[in-house]
Amino acid sequence: MTPDSGAAGFWSYTHRDDEIEEGRIRRLAAKIANEFEAITAEELHVFLDKNDIKWGDEWRARIDSALTGSTLFIPVITPRFFKSDECRREVLTFSGHAASLGLDELLLPILYISVPGITKGEQSDDVMALIAKRQYVDWTQLRLEDENSPTYRQAVHSLAVRLVEILERTAEVDPPPIARIEDPESDDEPGMLEMLADAEAALPRWNETMVEFAQTIAVIGEAVSEANTEMELSDARGAGFAGRLRATHKLAERIKPSAERLSVLGEQYSAELVKVDPGVLGIIRQVESEGPEAAEAEQVKEFFETIREFARSGRKNMEAYQEFSDILQGLSGMSKSMRPLMGKMRGAAQQVVDGQAVIDEWERRIDEVTS
Repeated sequence: MTPDSGAAGFWSYTHRDDEIEEGRIRRLAAKIANEFEAITAEELHVFLDKNDIKWGDEWRARIDSALTGSTLFIPVITPRFFKSDECRREVLTFSGHAASLGLDELLLPILYISVPGITKGEQSDDVMALIAKRQYVDWTQLRLEDENSPTYRQAVHSLAVRLVEILERTAEVDPPPIARIEDPESDDEPGMLEMLADAEAALPRWNETMVEFAQTIAVIGEAVSEANTEMELSDARGAGFAGRLRATHKLAERIKPSAERLSVLGEQYSAELVKVDPGVLGIIRQVESEGPEAAEAEQVKEFFETIREFARSGRKNMEAYQEFSDILQGLSGMSKSMRPLMGKMRGAAQQVVDGQAVIDEWERRIDEVTS
């Protein structure tokens, strides 16, 4: 599919947030598009409904055509946004492609409801960190204004002007040289073989991380199973809630090191994948630009197959992570001693899911290039 000509804005938000706001998020998108057209006499194509096949088709087409330099991605940030796997995946996907082309400005978040991890500058969450690094638009007070008030209308105008300025600046941006994965500060532009070698060197390290992650999950699962057995025995002795509480405290102490290790592994894994994502996408784009012969080169074919195998392996692991999520759900009703650990473990599991989204996008682009 060839992307529509002209500027486009893809809005990413949760439908529940829009329902709570009684449709104000969708109306904001329409108001900004109208103001953009009033300023430029050109239409801003707005894509709102992710359930519409045109949203997905146009999204992929623009990404695959190097974003065309005129594609804006506007995530509407709320606490609920970061609980949506779909919204998180969209941020990661767009951010990686935009960065690989030197077009970071095309990602323009709107901070719609305050999120402490962003406003206080404390992000262990990879997607939250990506948002915080952007010059987001603060709408946390404006969302409380009457939509027809001068203050609100002026804010809409200012945001539309900013979109125009961003598109003007990015229209002539050339893709940056592809930095080496292991040495992003290097001034030397690597050749194709060097880039492939660097990427391949990183893959075993990520695999090792995932192996340790799975092993740590297994340790936690065994501890939870033993704690459940202790609770059953305690109930049989008539120890009541006091017996259950003792077993829960014991479980918390036992799994604390594992939960902390999961947190470290999750942060390292997702942070590194996000960091190298633009470089890997750049490699794929370079192979695509050099044509069929580059895609058929032995080293390239080996690298692409390694990525595909890594993606397949990750999807298999998702089943274990789903079981782990079920375990966490079962722990959620236990004592407050479990709450900090729950947060660490849930965060780690989410970061692995985010990492898989990055790898799946690599595989998708490889399939596009080689089909």
